[in-house]
Amino acid sequence: MKKAIAKMKLKSRSDFVIALGEIDYKFSEPYWQHDRIFVSKHYDRDKSQPRLSLRTMVKNPGKSAVYGLVLRRHFADNHLDIVNTTQVKDYAETAQILYQLGYELKYEVSRRREELIMSDTLRVFIDKIDNLPGYYAKIESDLSDADDPAAAYADLVETFKVLKVHGAPVQKTFGELLESSERNSTGEVPHSL
Repeated sequence: MKKAIAKMKLKSRSDFVIALGEIDYKFSEPYWQHDRIFVSKHYDRDKSQPRLSLRTMVKNPGKSAVYGLVLRRHFADNHLDIVNTTQVKDYAETAQILYQLGYELKYEVSRRREELIMSDTLRVFIDKIDNLPGYYAKIESDLSDADDPAAAYADLVETFKVLKVHGAPVQKTFGELLESSERNSTGEVPHSL
């Protein structure tokens, strides 16, 4: 599926929730999500290479976790993301398949996520990433083949401004932000997260 995605760090989570509440939108209860992100041996995000995430999601603590495999490919030049997700029944077997295909575990990202579905094609998320300060908001718009990804991305950035979220959009992935945070706190590049 083609998507335009804009992500911002929030100065105030509550102000963002209030701004959306003023137009009668309410976020879901927080749920837990953990991604183990796998990349090829010579992965280079700047070359728009795909990465695979083995995702664990727990929306209700009384129920079993749901597992998924997410393929994500980012094209920075026009702000287009290709995202495909499929449910996985055997987590361990899927991880072994990824290793056998030559993928390496690059990042692990745990988050508490709140979700707001604005329409069939537009979703807003608030993420609290473990080991990163503050909250992040992300707006995802599903695109048709006729949509211009760069124009859709610009609309999402403008939507943040309307919701009183100002600043530069975050271009790094959460894994990259965690790696930068780890590097800044120790002065060394971590071998694995």
